[in-house]
Order: sequence, then C-alpha cells, then structure tokens
Amino acid sequence: MRSKSIRSIRRAELSRAAFEAVVQFGLRGTTLDKVGAIAGVSKGVVLHHFKEKSALLEAVFRRSNTLLSESVIELYRYAETPYERLWAIIIANFFETIFNRRVCQAWVSLISEVPHNEGCQRVQIANNERIRSNLMHELRHFLPESEAQKVARHLGVQIDGIWVRAGLLPTPVEPDVAVSEIEFAISKMLPFDEISAVKHKNARKKIEQIAQIALGSKAFKDKAMQE
Repeated sequence: MRSKSIRSIRRAELSRAAFEAVVQFGLRGTTLDKVGAIAGVSKGVVLHHFKEKSALLEAVFRRSNTLLSESVIELYRYAETPYERLWAIIIANFFETIFNRRVCQAWVSLISEVPHNEGCQRVQIANNERIRSNLMHELRHFLPESEAQKVARHLGVQIDGIWVRAGLLPTPVEPDVAVSEIEFAISKMLPFDEISAVKHKNARKKIEQIAQIALGSKAFKDKAMQE
C-alpha cells in the first residue's frame, strides 16, 4: 500500500512537471528530458512511471480535466438553487486560477493530441459528457427536456470555443469577459424575463464571490496540486 502511494505521488509530480513543460515549450517542444529537469529527476525516472511520451501526455490531459471537475464540485457545495448551480458550472470553467493565458495555451496544445491518442480521446469524451450532464441537470429546471439537451450541447461547445480562442489570441481573455460571453448566450437560450434576469445576476455574483474564497484558497490549491 505504501509503495502504491509513493508511486501515485511520483506520477502526480511528473504530471504537474509535464504540464509545466507544455506551458513553457509547447507540445512539440516537450520532451521527457525537460519533464525530468522540471521535476528534478532523471529521464530514467520519468520512463519508469510513463513508458512513453504519449502516456505522459494522457496523464497530463486527465489531470487538467480533473482540476476543472474538482472546481465544479467545490462550488456545488455552496450552491443552493438551480440558478446558483448553473453558475457554479460556468464560473468553475473560467476561474482565474485555471482560466489564464498560460494554461489556455497549454490546453490548446494538449487538445491537438486528442485525434492521435486514444487515451486522450477517452478523457475528452468523458469530460464532454460530464459537462453536458452537469448542464442538463440544471437546465431541466428552466426548459423542456428536448430543449435542455440542445442548450446543454450549445453551451458546452461555447465553453470549449472560448478556451480555444483564449489559447490562440495574442492577448489574454479575462475570466470576467469569458463568463459574460456565456451569460449573453444564456440570456438568449433560456427564459430571461425581468425576474429571472435578477436571479441570474444574483446567482453569478454570489458564486463569483464564493469562488474567490473557495477556489482561490491555499487549501484548495494545495489539494489540486496533490491530485
């Protein structure tokens, strides 16, 4: 059990180092030597835990998606209404700790690996389904089932699109701007009368304030680093 625990810790450390390598050097420039240098270990140690670069990249891809999932779960703890839970999903996907230019650029590099790596494909399919399911669960409170499915799909595509754009543009896309893009889409696809507009506004404000505390806390960041 202890050996397994140490192995898991080492793999997590190497995954973090690999992600940092992708941030610094891009996908093509990331080598096992560079990952080892960032982690402070030899290339041999990296190869002991990940037999090839593609396996390491899959672990990095899985880790980046896990961080998003953990952020949603953390904000769900404080969301009390369908409005707040919907905004928890949105805010978690664009919180500044995760959604910044360096991470977005690395994510764009990693996403390019999906068509060529079955492991990454499985991770991305699972991630897409998780986002769709989370959105569907809340959108059912606002829309009929068939419409909720369409809106969930459109919002998922838009979230991915904003991430891609943020990774490609020469200037950063601020989290608040990204969230406002989704808010505009929601205002067009969901019932949005005067009363619901106020509820959405209040829900966004509450979840953003909670995110600053919950996702910005040292405890959450330390937990994320240990995953």
